[in-house]
Amino acid sequence: MTIELESQAVAPETTTTMTMPASAAHVRTSAALRLLAFAASLAAATVVATNSQDRWGITVTFRMFAVWEAFVAINFACAAYELLTAILVRRLVCKQWLHHADVVTVNLQAASTAGAGAVGSVAMWGNEPSGWFAVCRLYRLYCDRGAVSLALAFVSFAALGIAATLSRFPRTPPPAAASRS
Repeated sequence: MTIELESQAVAPETTTTMTMPASAAHVRTSAALRLLAFAASLAAATVVATNSQDRWGITVTFRMFAVWEAFVAINFACAAYELLTAILVRRLVCKQWLHHADVVTVNLQAASTAGAGAVGSVAMWGNEPSGWFAVCRLYRLYCDRGAVSLALAFVSFAALGIAATLSRFPRTPPPAAASRS
């Protein structure tokens, strides 16, 4: 006499996936968010890269601070990624790796913005115990442009963060007829 338990029964293999087709609105929304992030990243990097102010023969540029150089480089790299994925979003909407690439890019954007914001905070208000004095009173135009670029970088971070949320669950590409209408 052989006793068989239900748990010993071999379950039939099923290869059903629960991916939903991407609607045209889903693709448009993702592309629009990526284009917004692209524009904001490109603008933030350009504002900082062209930012300089001369006072009393001393010229302040972003090249004086390693964190601003990293901010510019990361924003240009994020802008390139955002533009590429915005152009190819219809093909990439079904890829599992897109979400992971989005998250890496969002984290790079957040790290560069936080680093530049920390340096900007010290420049704005100083830190007298460590010997850093506020310099934004002397270089107001330079600091104001830096603040604008930080705001733009935050817009890019938020837009790509929302796009990364949309890419969390891959979808099958939309039908060809839906994209033409």
